[in-house]
Amino acid sequence: MSGLNEYRAERRADRQAERADARADLREEREQARLDAEAARQRREADQRAVEEARDRRRAARAARFGRVTGWVVANPARAFVRLVQACSIVPAVVSQVAALDHADVALLLAVLLAAMLEGGAWALVAMGAQAEGERSTRTYRLGAWMAGLVAGVINFAHGWTQYPAHHWVAFVLALSSIGAVWLTDLQTHGGRGPTAAEKKQAKERAEHARRRAAHHPEVKDVADRLLSAAPYGALSADGAWRIAWEYVHGVTTPGLTADLLAQRLNARARVAELSVLPAPADLWPGMPDDPFPALTLPLPVGPSDGVYLDAVPDELRNASPITSEALEALYGTGSHVPAPNPDRPANEPPATATGNASGPAGERPLDPADLARVRVLAADLAADGEELSTRKVRTLLGCRNETAVRLRAAVLAERNHPGNDTGKENAQ
Repeated sequence: MSGLNEYRAERRADRQAERADARADLREEREQARLDAEAARQRREADQRAVEEARDRRRAARAARFGRVTGWVVANPARAFVRLVQACSIVPAVVSQVAALDHADVALLLAVLLAAMLEGGAWALVAMGAQAEGERSTRTYRLGAWMAGLVAGVINFAHGWTQYPAHHWVAFVLALSSIGAVWLTDLQTHGGRGPTAAEKKQAKERAEHARRRAAHHPEVKDVADRLLSAAPYGALSADGAWRIAWEYVHGVTTPGLTADLLAQRLNARARVAELSVLPAPADLWPGMPDDPFPALTLPLPVGPSDGVYLDAVPDELRNASPITSEALEALYGTGSHVPAPNPDRPANEPPATATGNASGPAGERPLDPADLARVRVLAADLAADGEELSTRKVRTLLGCRNETAVRLRAAVLAERNHPGNDTGKENAQ
């Protein structure tokens, strides 16, 4: 019995193991089936994505081509519409010419060749003219294209006039089919190359300026023309030749400035400088206040607009002018110094000069003793430092005109250099 029980136990264990193996095999089969289904699904999705990507690429390519076309049309609307008119005119023009030649009992093949010759010749000349634009003359090509277009237009007009007797306006439309496109293409290819309104205005103003320049300065123009003809072609510009010629004729590098003009300007400024300070009120009207009109001192500014001409005065012209450099600087200054009236002197008595003369030289205003005293002190200080008294320093001290500073300096130097005269030194001490 024990053996039978053992046998039964072994059989139960074997059946349990078989069932466990069967369940494991079933699980493996199900897992493999699931994996196969997942792989198939992924393949289908990959195939679908590939199809969609290919479709998107084709759409993108079509959109890019369409975008290039539309972009070109937007960027070149005139050229696009001219191309449209060309396509819409060539076909009816050729058909009309073939029909006209066919009605004239010309063989169909010959009519097609002749129509192609007329239309093709016109457009060949148009294309050659467009290619020659900017490189050589296009007159021959344009005339040939217009002649060929006119011949084709006459043929189409005659055919339409006889073919549509009740509607003669059709003949004009057929004629325009051969001439209109040639006209539009000619305008597009060769039009718009002329000068603009602004360029025409500038050219007109430049010509007027050259005319007035030649009329006002003929001697400079002659020299400039000789310079241009002597120089290699293109090596010297017209403005450069004019500047050189102006310097040759007038000795100044700035066009427009001459010695006469400079002298006239300096004389005018000198006259203004003479009137820049009015006489003291006590000298004009006895008993009036010292300064009833304080704003009557006239400044002489030098603005930036005339700085180019002031700076352009050459040294040769300065040296050749009878006016000294100090006089020029005085003319560019701010005016003269108004001498203060002497309270100890009667109102109707003129001030004494340095030499004791009451009136001084004829036409000159007497020197002010207060100014003389200040210049004596300045001369003493400069002599102590080993320097000389100059007109510039006197003018800087007193703010007076150059002429007054020269007279004051001369008077003080005469006092100091006079033998046995220590007046200047005593006053300085």
